[in-house]
Amino acid sequence: MKKNGLYHGRNRGAMSRRDLLRVGGAAVLGAGVGPFVWASAKGQTFDWKRFRGKELFVMLAKHPWPEEMVKWIPEFQDLTGMKVNYEMLPDQQQRQKNVVQFTAGDPGTDAFYSSLHVEKKRFWKSGWYEPLNPYLQNRSLTNPDFDWNDFTEGARTTAAQPDGTISAIPCFMDALILFYRKDIFQAKGLKPPKTMAEMEELAKKLHNPPQMYGIVYRGLKNANAATWDGMLFNFGGDMLTKDGKANLTSKEAVATTEYYARLLRNYGPPGVVQFNWYECSSAFSQGQIAMYYDGVNFANILEDKEKAKTAGKVGYVIFPKGPGGQWAATFTPGMAISRLSRNKEAAWYFVQWSTSKKNYVRQLVAGVGVPRVSAWSAPEVQAKRKYPQDWYEAYLESLKVGRLGVPEIVGVTEYRDIIGVAIEKAIEGADVRTVLNQAQKEFQELLDKTEKA
Repeated sequence: MKKNGLYHGRNRGAMSRRDLLRVGGAAVLGAGVGPFVWASAKGQTFDWKRFRGKELFVMLAKHPWPEEMVKWIPEFQDLTGMKVNYEMLPDQQQRQKNVVQFTAGDPGTDAFYSSLHVEKKRFWKSGWYEPLNPYLQNRSLTNPDFDWNDFTEGARTTAAQPDGTISAIPCFMDALILFYRKDIFQAKGLKPPKTMAEMEELAKKLHNPPQMYGIVYRGLKNANAATWDGMLFNFGGDMLTKDGKANLTSKEAVATTEYYARLLRNYGPPGVVQFNWYECSSAFSQGQIAMYYDGVNFANILEDKEKAKTAGKVGYVIFPKGPGGQWAATFTPGMAISRLSRNKEAAWYFVQWSTSKKNYVRQLVAGVGVPRVSAWSAPEVQAKRKYPQDWYEAYLESLKVGRLGVPEIVGVTEYRDIIGVAIEKAIEGADVRTVLNQAQKEFQELLDKTEKA
C-alpha cells in the first residue's frame, strides 16, 4: 500500500526493524557490540543540569551531519546550563589538526567528530580515544532514553575496537551512490545505468562541454581513494590480500584505475584532479554535470532550494554493478571524547545529546542517513521527509551490499595518499601499471611498518 508518497507494509521501500538491523550489520563485517548491563548509579539519577556552568570545546568537520547538529546547540546549552564552543574545518584539515593537538598532549578539545574509517585504529593505539563503555553503562551519566542497542549492528561494530572498547558514538552511515540529472535523463529518454559499462556509455553520450560534463567524482589525491576503493569492489578486487598484504597491482586494480582515470579524463570537468567532494558536489549542484558518484549524504547540497540549481531535479540509484559484482563503499564517522580532556563526563553529555533519538529523527528529516533504527520509522520522518523516495531506496539498498570503504589499518591516511597519487597521475595520463607498481611498493612498506602485531 502506498500512502502519502511512502511505501508501507512489505512493499518496496519499507523496512522493518529487523530488516534495518540486518542491513546495518551487512555494511560492516564483524561481530556487533552487544547489550550492556547497567552499572550501579550509587543512588544518583540522571540529571541534564549536573554539569551546569561547564564550558566545552568541540572540534568538528565540515560535513552534513555536523552542519545540521550545530543548529541545535542552543537547545543543549539551555538543557544543561553548559556553554559549547566549536570549530568546524574541512575534513582533511580537521583530521590533521586533531593529530597535531593530540600528539602535543593538548587538553583543549573535549569532544570531537572522528572519521572512524581514517582514525579508528591509529587514535586507539595512540590512546587518544576515551573508552565510552563505562559511560554507557552508568545510569547516572546516561539518559535512560539513549539506548545503545538502537544503533545498527554495523554501526556498533565500526565504533568498537578489537578489545571491545567503544571509541565513538556513530553519527551516520554514508554509502557511495550515483546521483544523476533526472530531468535531463527524462528529456532524452534515458534510464540510469545498471552497469558500469552503461555508466561510461551515458557519460560519453551526455558529455557536451562546456555546457555539460558527463560525470564527476573525486580526482584529488587522498580524497579519491574512497571512491576508487568503491569501484575496486565492483571490479572484484580488494586493497589487501587475504593475508593482509598490499594488493594494488592485481588485474582488478589495474582495470579499476584504467576505468576511473578514463572517465574523468574524457568526460569530467577541467581541473578534476583538484576536486574533492566539495568541488564535485558544487559543480553538480550548479547544473554542470550529468552524473555524480559520491556519498548519499551530500544530497543536502544538491537539494538546497536556495543555492542549488539541481533542487528537485536529482535522481538517486545504487552504484551500478561492475564485472565483479555490486557493492557499495560505506563510511561511519562518530562523536568521540578526547582522553586528554579535563571535562570528560561533561563532554559525554554533549556526545550523547548530539547522537540522541530526537536529533537523529531531525537529521533523517533533513536528509542525513543515520544508524539509529528507530529514526527510520518515526512519524516525523514519514510526514516531513526532505527527499524523494528514490533517495531512501538508494541509501537502504546500498547498505544491503555495503563494505567498509577503506582498509581498517593504522596508516589509513598514508594509504590514501599513496593510492591517491597513483590515481591522480593516471588521470593526468601516466601509465597505469607504472604508477600502481610504485603504489604497491610504498603501501607494502607502510604495512610492514605499521601493522606489526
